[in-house]
Amino acid sequence: MGERWVIYFFHAFPLNSNMWREQIRYFSPKVRCVAINFPGFGGVSDDSIPENPSLSDYAKFAEDIILKTSEGAKVCIVGLSMGGYIAMEIIKREVVRPDFLVLANTKSSPDTQEARQRRFKLIDEIDKLKSVEPVISFYLPNLVPPESSLKEEILQMAKTASLGGLKKALFAMAERQDYQKYINTFPGRLLCIGGEKDVLSPPDVVKSMARDKEKEFRLIKGVGHLSNMENPEEFNRILEEFIFS
Repeated sequence: MGERWVIYFFHAFPLNSNMWREQIRYFSPKVRCVAINFPGFGGVSDDSIPENPSLSDYAKFAEDIILKTSEGAKVCIVGLSMGGYIAMEIIKREVVRPDFLVLANTKSSPDTQEARQRRFKLIDEIDKLKSVEPVISFYLPNLVPPESSLKEEILQMAKTASLGGLKKALFAMAERQDYQKYINTFPGRLLCIGGEKDVLSPPDVVKSMARDKEKEFRLIKGVGHLSNMENPEEFNRILEEFIFS
């Protein structure tokens, strides 16, 4: 890889591009890196996303950035959790065709009915309380293990999200479809990364997305849902091996 490549990093919910700080620091001397803030996160207005959106709206937002900034370079997309859903929507749409795709701590399957109802309940609670607190109360204990030192950083990122952005993203995630068939036919290189202690996207679920369970799946031990933040050294090592091999 090199200057004719660009890595695009797609963040998790309810965080923002700052979650990729250690990856940007490590990879930017080697390759061009772009960490996207989706509408409603990281100070980006959610006005460009309609009420009751689909993930296609978020994919289009990312596609517009990629088309404007890739300048003919080959494209690697790294998506974690919600970022993975948006990356899978991109390979379904085929407006942008990434050469490499990294899906971390995410799943190709749609929400269960229980998970959908939980997202809709969170939307109602955000409306009622006019606060990000319902999202923090549910997600913070599930994003990282109890002993994690990252909780304050995660909390601060979540607090910067707009209420409209949170509600729209929750709705879009609740309505997403099954993406496995698009992964199976994706012509580029694929890597799936799981966290040993991830309760939101358990490692066996992440592994099930891989077409070749040996070559396309890597497990990071001792981490939860935010593997790139919890063990950036190992995440970077795995990503570098995948990209540069």
